[in-house]
Amino acid sequence: MNANDDRDEREPEGALRKEGSDEGRGAGEKAAAAKGSAARGGAPADDGAAAQDEGDGATEGDDAEATDEAPAPPPPRGPSMWDILRDSFFTFDRRTLGFTRILLGFFLIGDLFRRSWAWSDMFADIGVLPNHVNLWRPQGSGNFSLVNAFSTPGELWVLWVVIFATYVCLLIGWKTKIMQVLSLVFVTSMNGRVLLIENGGYVVHNLLLLWTCFLPMGDRFSVDALLASMKRSRERTAADLNDRSTLDDPLKPDTHVTVLGLVLLIQISAIYFFNVVHKTGPAWKNGTAIHYVLYVDRMVTPIIADIRDYAPNFLILFMTRMVIAFEAAIPVCLLSPLGRAWARRLALVMMNVLHIGFGTTFVLGPFAWALCVMSTLLIGREDWEIAVRTMRRAHRARVVLFDPRSPGAVLVCRVLKRLDRFGLLTFEESTSAAYGLSVRRLDGALVTGADALADTIAAIPLGPAVAWALRLPLVRDAVTAAMAAAHRRSLGRALGARIPERSEVAPPPAPLRLWGRTALGALREVGIVVMFIGAVNQAAVELWVIKNRWKVPHPEETRVLAQKLRFLQGWFMFSPNPVMDDGTIVVDAVTVDGRHINPFTGEPPNFDLLNAKSFRYSQIWCDYFARIKLPANTAYRDAMKEYMYRYPERTGRPEDAIVSGEVYWVKDWNPKWGRTESYGQEREKLFSFYNPKAQARAQAEPSAPQTPAN
Repeated sequence: MNANDDRDEREPEGALRKEGSDEGRGAGEKAAAAKGSAARGGAPADDGAAAQDEGDGATEGDDAEATDEAPAPPPPRGPSMWDILRDSFFTFDRRTLGFTRILLGFFLIGDLFRRSWAWSDMFADIGVLPNHVNLWRPQGSGNFSLVNAFSTPGELWVLWVVIFATYVCLLIGWKTKIMQVLSLVFVTSMNGRVLLIENGGYVVHNLLLLWTCFLPMGDRFSVDALLASMKRSRERTAADLNDRSTLDDPLKPDTHVTVLGLVLLIQISAIYFFNVVHKTGPAWKNGTAIHYVLYVDRMVTPIIADIRDYAPNFLILFMTRMVIAFEAAIPVCLLSPLGRAWARRLALVMMNVLHIGFGTTFVLGPFAWALCVMSTLLIGREDWEIAVRTMRRAHRARVVLFDPRSPGAVLVCRVLKRLDRFGLLTFEESTSAAYGLSVRRLDGALVTGADALADTIAAIPLGPAVAWALRLPLVRDAVTAAMAAAHRRSLGRALGARIPERSEVAPPPAPLRLWGRTALGALREVGIVVMFIGAVNQAAVELWVIKNRWKVPHPEETRVLAQKLRFLQGWFMFSPNPVMDDGTIVVDAVTVDGRHINPFTGEPPNFDLLNAKSFRYSQIWCDYFARIKLPANTAYRDAMKEYMYRYPERTGRPEDAIVSGEVYWVKDWNPKWGRTESYGQEREKLFSFYNPKAQARAQAEPSAPQTPAN
């Protein structure tokens, strides 16, 4: 049976708790026994202990005299000021970093798919901004974008596959540091390729990848950590597998101390502090701001557009006050050293409530979800201890019986040892184990096949979420048959699995290697400080509350640090007032067969904004339309025309060729407080266009003959 079965379920085990050594526990038991024996003999406990130390020939009086002369042990020291500051502002838990990496991987994959619907439209030479136009007329201050090297749709889809593979590798933690750097390059390149669609969410996206690039996010819950652990400790017997002392690298404890801890707290605090400081308009002060934002049809989701008319006024006022209160309270919670654990938990909850609300209400791109991922970096050691106590269940403890002659079975057990963070699995050798691997339950029942695999998986963290599927009738039979076939044909040996020749633990790294690690760590800290200096300088020249009061110099060195890859610091979302009007681009184009069509929607042009219920645009098209109307972006309208001329290439219908058209910015004003009807619609003509090739074709082709009615 499992030696851990009689432990309290609330007690964290394995690598997720700090266990005392056997020697420490033995010493404590001896001291307790000596104390009890001395107490029963009428002598002080310290005298008994001293007598035992002096040997059999020592007298009781000599022991008492020796005890009197011995100095009293010093009282235990409390935490120093540095200990308090380090734990409050400079420390990450490596388990938190591994968890954040997994969420970051999912977030990046989701964001890549979000871009897929407009992938060629935005980045290809047949899109709204071909790379040659972008290079001849740079949108930013010389920002870098790797995507400029890819022109055709085919090249860009190959790049898409490479980016997707990179994100998957980051998700599972394979070659993690390399994938972190590549992800940073890919994200900043995509976000900086078309600045017409950039918003605050893209900046947060860039900063999230920048700061996490300095963190060891592959030290826990990753393929890298698994492979390193298996290389460091090679087990071949049950005794080796039951020894958990070599699970994690002793040079990489759960706590990771870095100056980035303070930098990240300041960065997150700045996002919310300056957002709330810039909200000085009357709509934020009187509590009506959310009302106006809910009626911006180019931004709201269709569901919100359908239900916004029924939102009571008191709810609007409450949500507006809540946004202001949360944005003001989050920096206080993050930077407070008092009640650190609960303050961070409160900040984490407020951030996620705020941004899950934003993300489900508006199409803001990566803004909301990037900050949700960033908030998980606030999870601390105390939170992991609670999670372990909550998730560990002693009734899931199992004895895993494995065939020591089977390379596949030994390999599976070595992997299970590293996944068993709750210490619920005990390993036992058995040459008669069915399929090379079976399980004995607490009641002594022996299970094999899929049931054994399901029981084993259920014992590891989050295992019950998938173990149930293995117990489904058809799945169970299929998995059992697969295990039998794999064992019968020695699949593990065929795939290259080998039983280690001997049990061994790798020696500690050589001093030179340790020195190299220390040097790299120092360079990392210097890099963090340098990027932080660039961020502070960028904030000083970009934030309204600073630049409107003081003239802060912006040296070329810090400008490059902040702007080359778009690590900006402008935090004034919906400031000083929320968006009070609404608008979009409407194109009235004429095809060769005389139809009027909007090539961006594929439908006849619709100028009715007063009755609109969400334009159903993605964030990409929403921001593109809002920016292309600005006079500063007229240089990019020729590329927009060429994109519209290629409309029949996208539809595959020659009759959709566009002869001419007009482009309008159509706007209206959001409903006044207490009303639900928009008003004041206006139409502004931006430019007209003519397609000479299509016009020549329309003139050359005779009109279609009229079909007589039957």
